[in-house]
Amino acid sequence: MNILKSFENFIFEVVGWLYFYPRTMWLALFRPGEMMAYADDELDDLPAAQYESTISPPLFLLITIVLATWASDSISGPDDPATTPALLLNWKNSLLLTASVYSVYPLVLAIALLRQQKREIDRRALRPPFYSQCFVAAPFALANALAISMLVLENRNATIGGATVFFAALIWYFVLQTRWFSGQLGVSTLRACWIAGAAIGAGFIITGAILVAIFN
Repeated sequence: MNILKSFENFIFEVVGWLYFYPRTMWLALFRPGEMMAYADDELDDLPAAQYESTISPPLFLLITIVLATWASDSISGPDDPATTPALLLNWKNSLLLTASVYSVYPLVLAIALLRQQKREIDRRALRPPFYSQCFVAAPFALANALAISMLVLENRNATIGGATVFFAALIWYFVLQTRWFSGQLGVSTLRACWIAGAAIGAGFIITGAILVAIFN
């Protein structure tokens, strides 16, 4: 009976994603500031009562990465075995790498906030800003995956489309982070721009180093 009950809860949760995932994505795209504040507030509730009307931020990011990987493969085709490291030919390893790469951004931005607040960086302090960042990292990851898949097609129209998607997502992400740092730290927009730019730049450097280490 316990096994059946667990299976029942699992089926209900997975089917519920059909409604809660699109809803969470819509809110993350068009009400990102509210969603970041919501992610922080929900952590004060009991675990069973958290994120009842959305998907939890880390799970939302993971599902988005799975969908982004599938969409990318649909556009650009499967990886070429001749140019892809043997480790990444296994879809599980490829998914794990993609998830790790895009999880760097929420981590770096959350750490940047705590450092600016001069707070000790531990798991308890890191969780709220990390969860907040996961909500907005998901659309950013999806847009990046689509942009990269179009850029590798080596087609003029696809290249223009991929570059447009990438820069639009980057501007959206940068503006959002500037507002977030400004609100959280109570600093000027110019100061928040500098902090956001430095944190996002650090994210690019770290993820770039990971990719270079794997593909070389």
